[in-house]
Amino acid sequence: MKTVTEFYNEQIAEIAWFSKCGEETDLTLHYDFSFVNNWKEAEKSLNSRWDNFKLEIRNGLTVSLHKEYLEAYRQWNSITIEAKKLLKNGALNDISLFAKNNNLNESVYESVEWDLLTAMMEYAYSPYIEPGFYTELLKVYQSGHIPCGWKGKWPEGQLLVF
Repeated sequence: MKTVTEFYNEQIAEIAWFSKCGEETDLTLHYDFSFVNNWKEAEKSLNSRWDNFKLEIRNGLTVSLHKEYLEAYRQWNSITIEAKKLLKNGALNDISLFAKNNNLNESVYESVEWDLLTAMMEYAYSPYIEPGFYTELLKVYQSGHIPCGWKGKWPEGQLLVF
């Protein structure tokens, strides 16, 4: 298995951030999705409801690890520190600059940071638990878009994408 650094370099470092926002492109995801029309709508969806939704999903990962793979789970903090360092020294600089240059709300940066970190954690623990939701969100970023909310009841609803 690749290291978190290799995963970052291959899957995150070269993303063309937000390059397709505003365009309805073909995406292949495990979830239904619909597009929002502009940054204003995207920012409106990047709210505490979306944050709580994502937190619940990540909590599912940590609970499963704690119950079933306690020894591996004990590495969570050290892996998180490594992943955060990679993000802060790389992609998050580009995202911060983009957000500032486009007068975007801080919620854009915070949401992307959370999503990327958790995608990296899903990868780190993929030998134990199959990657899921955050790996799908990473696909959205890789396509030049941003995931910005969930419409409907989980898991039958739709991922909102800009």
